[in-house]
Amino acid sequence: MIKNYPPEIRKALRIITLTQCTGQLTNILFGNGFMLAYFMRQGVPDYRILFLFAMMPLIAMLLTVPFSLIADYAGKRFVGAAGIIISSAGIFLLFFTPFFPSAAESGLAAGTVIFSLGATATGSSWFALLSPIVPAEIRGRWFGFMRMTFQFTGVIFSLAVAALLRRFTSLSFFQTVLFFCGGMMIFRIFLYRQIPELEPCTRLKFNFPAALRDVVRIPGYMSFCAYMFLLAFCTGAVPNLLGLLQREFLGFTDSMLVVLGNLLIAGTIAGFFVGGKLVDRIGPRPVFLTAHIVFSATIALILFRGFFPLPTAGTIGLAAFFFGAMQGATGIAGTSELLALIPPENKSFTTGMNITLSSAGLALSGVLSGQLLQNHMLHTHWQFYGQPMSAYDTILAVLMFLVALMAVTLGLVPAVRHLRAQWLPQNR
Repeated sequence: MIKNYPPEIRKALRIITLTQCTGQLTNILFGNGFMLAYFMRQGVPDYRILFLFAMMPLIAMLLTVPFSLIADYAGKRFVGAAGIIISSAGIFLLFFTPFFPSAAESGLAAGTVIFSLGATATGSSWFALLSPIVPAEIRGRWFGFMRMTFQFTGVIFSLAVAALLRRFTSLSFFQTVLFFCGGMMIFRIFLYRQIPELEPCTRLKFNFPAALRDVVRIPGYMSFCAYMFLLAFCTGAVPNLLGLLQREFLGFTDSMLVVLGNLLIAGTIAGFFVGGKLVDRIGPRPVFLTAHIVFSATIALILFRGFFPLPTAGTIGLAAFFFGAMQGATGIAGTSELLALIPPENKSFTTGMNITLSSAGLALSGVLSGQLLQNHMLHTHWQFYGQPMSAYDTILAVLMFLVALMAVTLGLVPAVRHLRAQWLPQNR
């Protein structure tokens, strides 16, 4: 794919891939159930875990655009490297929390917030930094290859952690994994600094009202952002609720929790590949329509887990895989639609607005779910045709119906034709 390009371009693309592989080792801990188990081991209640995990998209919602503006002025690589340093500080703070049990919850909250601040800073300038490096004619294919590479690396790492959790169950093992990932974050700084910054800083005064007015006037852009907000709201809390269901209600081990989290991530990788093919052939809107069906069906599979001949873990694992696959496919469809809508000017700001609204949906989904659990508004145990159910099942059932009903909002997705499947090079 890249062998016909100059050596400096080939080197930069390899460094970018290595940078993402090292960063993914830390990011995957928040998505595969590892951090959820780590927080529970230190006595954090379920509703607070949802709040803390919701802080990550909330910070992204509030700070992506400001950080992107700072990056345009101070330098994209400078802001990105500073973000990696801040993220590593957050990981090491999470590592130290078990040494101070009385302040563990405060330490976990601070570590999560600091990590999220750094990740948002790095992610805000990531697309703008890479855009002039990656040749336009291979952008979609290369970003797809790069993203599947670092996701696959993360899955291999996560499977190794899950295998070791079956033997080493103490809290010190969780700390060992965090210390290793913190070290990889520090190593990532040196890799990141080798990525060339080809576009100089603008040093121009940014007119926010004018830029916002231009964004609002883009045909179909705001309606598409509204759709992505709603979709994120209806699906964002599902992975964490599924993890809490497994650990708190079904009594799965930490190792099993991480294994099933890996199935979700493996499904996402498959979704990248299948989603790219579907977008190229039929366009984004049919992919989104399929998403409403598959998301609802997979949540229903979780709710009806007791009525299938498979073991409960097998049924939930199957549902997690297909849910992740649909997340990957909709990510490809959403990115392709977004890049077809945005104009050449203020690209970072325009994409940042879309990320902000999607992050708002994710954060709101987690916060509201946590509020329902904190205020004991739902029955913790109930029966459905003889099958034991939980408050987590109740919330999942509500989200299942919301996703299905949201199919009527597909009119918000513009009918953009002749799209090429593309992967937004997010720093995750």
